[in-house]
Amino acid sequence: MIGKETFHTFSFVFLAVFFVVSPFSISLSQISCGLSLFFLFLDHIKRKECPSLPLPLIFWAGLYFSFLLIPLLHLESFHWKQNIIKSEFGDSWMGLLLLHQNYLNNAEKKKLKSFVIIGGMFLILSGVVSLLTHYRLAPFVMDGFRYVEGKRLPHLLTELKGISFYLPIGFQSTHLTYGGLLAVYLPSVFVMTFRLVQKKRVIRKHSILLIGNLILSALGLVLLFLNQSRSIWIGFLLGMILLIHKRRTSFKRLFPWIIALTFLILSILILFYHTNWLFQRAIDDIFAKRSLENQRVWIHKMNFSILKEHFGLGIGAGNYETSFIDVAIPIVDSIPELYYDLMITPKSHAHFDFLHGILLGGVTAFCFSIAFLWSITRSLELVPRHFFFYIGIFVIIIAGSFQCYLLDDEVLLPFMGILALMPTQKMDLFLLSQNLKRYFMKEGIWLTLFRMVPFSFGIALLWISLSLTATYLWSRTENKELSLHRTRTQDNFPSPLTQMSINAKTPIPLPFPTKELYFKLSGCLDKEMNFKRNLKPRQKPIRLEILWDKDKQSYLPNSITIEIRKRESFDQDKEYRVHVESVVRKFTIPITGNDHRIEVDPREFENTLPEFVDFGFLYRWQGDAPLLPRIHMQGNCD
Repeated sequence: MIGKETFHTFSFVFLAVFFVVSPFSISLSQISCGLSLFFLFLDHIKRKECPSLPLPLIFWAGLYFSFLLIPLLHLESFHWKQNIIKSEFGDSWMGLLLLHQNYLNNAEKKKLKSFVIIGGMFLILSGVVSLLTHYRLAPFVMDGFRYVEGKRLPHLLTELKGISFYLPIGFQSTHLTYGGLLAVYLPSVFVMTFRLVQKKRVIRKHSILLIGNLILSALGLVLLFLNQSRSIWIGFLLGMILLIHKRRTSFKRLFPWIIALTFLILSILILFYHTNWLFQRAIDDIFAKRSLENQRVWIHKMNFSILKEHFGLGIGAGNYETSFIDVAIPIVDSIPELYYDLMITPKSHAHFDFLHGILLGGVTAFCFSIAFLWSITRSLELVPRHFFFYIGIFVIIIAGSFQCYLLDDEVLLPFMGILALMPTQKMDLFLLSQNLKRYFMKEGIWLTLFRMVPFSFGIALLWISLSLTATYLWSRTENKELSLHRTRTQDNFPSPLTQMSINAKTPIPLPFPTKELYFKLSGCLDKEMNFKRNLKPRQKPIRLEILWDKDKQSYLPNSITIEIRKRESFDQDKEYRVHVESVVRKFTIPITGNDHRIEVDPREFENTLPEFVDFGFLYRWQGDAPLLPRIHMQGNCD
């Protein structure tokens, strides 16, 4: 016989299971989430009452329905699979987790927090295992604890004393997803550790428990740093500033923790920075205008081009990639050498949560996004004593200016789950109107509106506004500036000095005593192609010139060796492996005192897939004041 609280109990249990399994499997988390909602609805049916809708869910539903405005207005081109099932709208059901916000009582929410902590511990432990395992955990476990040939391998961070360390991703497929989960789960582990430290009785009687939690918290910080999700780093930084404001903690009390954290970060930086190209890139790209793997400028160029044309109602769910390609085609037609950069640029989302919503739903989505953000931060204002536990919500909002974390199912589900544990927020229009009327009469409209705006909402809105401004200015970069032919060292690191020699006006001075210098120069594609056109072999030869300044001839190299190289044309981040390169020809140029023209017919080394024709240069000097010769290249290598 089904008791009065049976369905409610089942819903609670599956929600607890959801928090524990989310770090391991998106399928298990979706199943447990779905079962929790299923029993929630059965409970309401049994009680013959409608679920109470919390404010965030109302605004969330409005945001996602705004994505369907364009598809529904153009029914002749409407496709269920593209616009509903496999589009952004397919994630709308996950917002139903917010129903638990008004469904659970405070005691149940408190119990569920312990399961969040357990999930956080499992997330940290899985990250440690992935840090030391040379197979990706998810496919390795799914394939029966064996490696299947051809499956993606993790990125190698470095090797220390014979021990290999890999990019920590736990059971996730990307480091960004794992970083998002760290943002959601880590605060709960930190809070528990902090509370244990505060209790003197626990320190005396349960020292092992305290030491274990301190170790887990320290490992969580290390994983957060090694994971290289820079957007999450920034989110936590602003979150800590907000936390200090909330608690009004004095700098004197925080100073020892700041010193300890700084020491930990510097230690990790020293250990890994000079031993791994991936880790070095994560740091260098923060300060670089452009880098070999950074296509973010292209993403935002397309974003604002799309926004300019579809600001009113947006482009609709499931149409982002198509719109991206439509904007890219004329660019490639006018500047063919940019095809590769655009081809490997991620086209599934705008890499900016707030902006992606506006692109899909236009002005309507903008209003609902602001309202959703306000309702979330309003919830944060209601938990000043427990703000640290929920700080991951704020971190994801800030980090969403760099990635679409709210489009990532693995991050979105636990994000909504944590949000569901916030205090109840019901939409009582009568009570709201009465309170507003009283405040307006007593304090005036501007002071009333100011009181309604949470401090965290102001910070988040200011950050999003600054991010939108920065990305817009970044998107104004001229297309021709992005067709830069890049130089690399033998180990494929950027080579700044040799980069300066490309189309320079004068030879580049080198530090004494440089006697030999080798670098690679990214060449041009051996095929002609566009996004909606079949590729065909390039007919024109690839040309470049080494310019010889006769007035400085005594300082120029006395020996030049040239390599003609072929390199695979795909994104090494997307494929999780580096480009395969090979030397197809090698020769020495006789020094004649005149300009040296190098000409290559790509059809001599043609492959079925598009590849790059690159160059390798080996210069040798005898003098004491070496100069690097100028290299002249045009567009798509002439």
